[in-house]
Amino acid sequence: MSSILFVALPLLFGFATPILSTFGKNGVAYTSMLMQMFLLYLAFDLLSSIDFHVEIISIAPPLGISFVLNKASLFFVTLFTFLTTLFSFYYLSHRKTDAYENETKFFILLNMLLASSIGLVLSSDIFNIYVFFEITGISAYILSAYKKTPSALEAGLKYLLTGAVASVFLVFAIALIYINVGSLNLAVISQSFEALPYNIKVLISILLLIGFGFKVEIFPLNFWVTDVYQGSSALVNALFSGIVVKAYLFVFFHIVYLFLPSGEFSVFLVYLGAVSMLVAEIAGLKQTNLKRLFAYSSLGQIALIFTAFAMQNKEGIQAALFIVLAHSIAKFIIFLALTSIQKEHKNIHIETLKELNSPFLRAIMLIAMLSLLGIPLFVGFVGKFLVLKSFAIEGMFMILAIIVIGSLIESVYYFKLAGYMFIKGKKREVLTIGSTQKVVFVLLAFLLISIGIAPFMVSNFLGDSANILLDAKSYSDMLGGV
Repeated sequence: MSSILFVALPLLFGFATPILSTFGKNGVAYTSMLMQMFLLYLAFDLLSSIDFHVEIISIAPPLGISFVLNKASLFFVTLFTFLTTLFSFYYLSHRKTDAYENETKFFILLNMLLASSIGLVLSSDIFNIYVFFEITGISAYILSAYKKTPSALEAGLKYLLTGAVASVFLVFAIALIYINVGSLNLAVISQSFEALPYNIKVLISILLLIGFGFKVEIFPLNFWVTDVYQGSSALVNALFSGIVVKAYLFVFFHIVYLFLPSGEFSVFLVYLGAVSMLVAEIAGLKQTNLKRLFAYSSLGQIALIFTAFAMQNKEGIQAALFIVLAHSIAKFIIFLALTSIQKEHKNIHIETLKELNSPFLRAIMLIAMLSLLGIPLFVGFVGKFLVLKSFAIEGMFMILAIIVIGSLIESVYYFKLAGYMFIKGKKREVLTIGSTQKVVFVLLAFLLISIGIAPFMVSNFLGDSANILLDAKSYSDMLGGV
């Protein structure tokens, strides 16, 4: 089974749309969904047997292009294909009353986003990482401006400008790496990077941090994120929070683990993530726009994931992967719910929740928020507990305290939201949710609860993924031996 299918099929879909469109708009939409379901089937089929798999596209490493599919990358491939498939199911029901213009273009962009996000986590060549870095960014900023309202166009422009700045720093980093190492293959670079002159090593590290810092939404390079979330549609925001930022996070720390296996800058990255979390949660307290508020919540959660990854040990990475899973699912629920709320109320202000007349949506959103807060019986609790345990074992009590304070601040505005949802406001007709949409919501909520109650279902797999990410030597040997 070829790893290249996860990238090639979504990209080739765009070339097939002229033929598919002859069958009407449903030809493109349903073919897109069937392709995503097929990729999800491939991912689940690989889950029980995958170890290391290298796909050589041209000539052999260190000069060739290669994809690496292991348990760590497969976790993200499965998550991305699963969420994209559910997104398509949701949209096919949502489009009956609020379809996007030019759906063919929309589905092409959706699949480009999926393909490039997967390409980021599979690539073992830093130049190809840059290519997918750009494709993901282009797809995302077009989707952010897709509604073509003034706020959406502003969001798209900010996404474009920040992405351009990030690309400049990444290009300089890649150029310096090639000049000093003579290769763009991650395995070859990992064997030489720590031996580089200290000044060169620090300069490349700073360039990589800034280049990826915009994309992993870390303070102070995340100033643009909340404006993009506010201007974009809530539907697209689900893709941003559930898929895009997770792909960038994975590839950034994959590079860190390969280039700096000794953890030379891990303490700095840990503190950077902790401070970023605290700043985001404090800023979230005063927000009244729901999309903006949940954007700050995402920044806080992403910073927590960043902090856990930065620990550079098995326990921290396993905790980070649990939070990735919990956050992606919960934010998918929330932003899809906001799509229905905004369509019905024509407003996304926090006060709108008082008028929300949908017991189903209130319950589903409450489950997602409780998981994000790390309440027991939800998967978010498992991730936060493991993070706090990891820092306690390492004796990093200052970081532990910052995380606890940030979580308490987050709980203030989440319980405020819960209060609004259960306060009786102006009477309105019941907000109707399509049966397909309900199935998507129930499945996502079920995962938050079932994995929270029985984390052992995925803990061994995530533990193995953490070990693989940390094993830079095996990665280098495996690629070098092809």
